[in-house]
Amino acid sequence: MLSHERIWSAIDDLAQRNNLTASGLAKRAGLDATSFNRSKRISPDGRKRWPSTESVAKILAATGATLDDFLRLVEPRGTGSRIAVPLIGSETALGHIGANGLPGNGSVLEEMELPDLGQERCFAIEVRGGSLTPYYRNGDVLVVSPTAALRKGDRVVTCLGGGGILAAELKRRTARAAELSSPLPGEPDRVIPAAEIAWMARVMWVRH
Repeated sequence: MLSHERIWSAIDDLAQRNNLTASGLAKRAGLDATSFNRSKRISPDGRKRWPSTESVAKILAATGATLDDFLRLVEPRGTGSRIAVPLIGSETALGHIGANGLPGNGSVLEEMELPDLGQERCFAIEVRGGSLTPYYRNGDVLVVSPTAALRKGDRVVTCLGGGGILAAELKRRTARAAELSSPLPGEPDRVIPAAEIAWMARVMWVRH
């Protein structure tokens, strides 16, 4: 199962494999040099702080590591349990997600193996065309969870009931609407009424 300790240990291991400190890895990825400091991994009140999916995506891009490479650092093959999650194309995500938050069998292309994610239900989306720009490009694979808790700043994939799918950063979500930050400077944030959202899933991992 993924854990706070294993995630941070994998980041340290990835840095070492590239002859970097955790601070050096953060700087190479274009992040604040203190992003991965050990002092920032636990909040002052004792709560565990997790690295963001965006930070993980940036260090993978900066080092040339793949998602599978990183997951092998989190949980080496041959240890722990693993699961297979369904993989679908972004163009088939519309109308193919069941009441349980997972895609129906008819839309599944194949399965993707991951370490056990505990209670979170996940599936993978392969980006086709420009449906999820500017955050993700054609060929990227996103592992998303419709059951993971959503927090401000999370990357989410949202499917609209009237048609359309988009990726954005969550600014706020209430029972009435979801507010998504605009990816472009100067553009207004987007507010989507809850009634127009077919489903929303948190982006857990990205393979570029």
